[in-house]
Amino acid sequence: MLSSSELALTSLYPPTDFTSFQALKDAVTAKATSLRRGEHHQYQYISLKHVARRDFEGIEANRQELGSVVRLTYFPDIQNLIIKVPTREHEIAHTNIGQFITRKVDRMNIPFVEFVALGATKYTGPTSSSKECDSSWTNTLLRPRGWPYMVIEAGVSESMPRLWADAAWWFVNSNGAVRLVLLIKIDVQRKMITMEKYDRTRGPTTRSNPQGGPWRPRKLTTVTINQQVNPANIQVDGRNATSRPLTLEFELVFGRPPNPPLESDITFTNTELLEWSRVVFL
Repeated sequence: MLSSSELALTSLYPPTDFTSFQALKDAVTAKATSLRRGEHHQYQYISLKHVARRDFEGIEANRQELGSVVRLTYFPDIQNLIIKVPTREHEIAHTNIGQFITRKVDRMNIPFVEFVALGATKYTGPTSSSKECDSSWTNTLLRPRGWPYMVIEAGVSESMPRLWADAAWWFVNSNGAVRLVLLIKIDVQRKMITMEKYDRTRGPTTRSNPQGGPWRPRKLTTVTINQQVNPANIQVDGRNATSRPLTLEFELVFGRPPNPPLESDITFTNTELLEWSRVVFL
């Protein structure tokens, strides 16, 4: 199982000292301001060390005073807190792809209780680390209070290593209960969006662990959308896209097999993804 330090990427992004709530508020406000000004070269994360549990609880309780909406990931065993400061493009990307998905689910006449949006609900893993994603959904008939089946994590600029670590966190800490993670990276300056779809797999079997090692992410598809060229184009795994470049497998999203003919995998056409990505950069 990946350690908290590996999931927090402390060697790649060394955290700074947590000193006070006011100092954190100032840092979040400054980060949000620079991102709103279009300084998308700015890294959208703040990583802090020496954040005791009582400090984290105080930050959670007073988060509305931080000056921006934030997503929190906390590793109590190493006292590391990661704060993600969303941008306009970031929020448009994940909320509107979520709306697209919901509309497609509605057309299958799937009961509301089988596709319940959980938003950025906090989840806690076996080592007490906790995380908030950008968007998530579950089938409450199968999991009234459990982990989501599908998670979306988004980021801008130089966020891909963090997003990869996010995917790993969900699969590792849910012990494979999370079935599908969709990562969305927005490059505002180049007007490009990279989407990576992951399911989970287990490590190799051993004599001491015949069922396989810990769960880990397995990349299924990379979709790259370029809105800077005219006409805009889409590539899938480095090749020109087919008519349906993105598929979300029904069983991964809902935790059960589809009942045809209405129920099937959720697919996106080139036109739909180009329409969605165009709105992200308006």
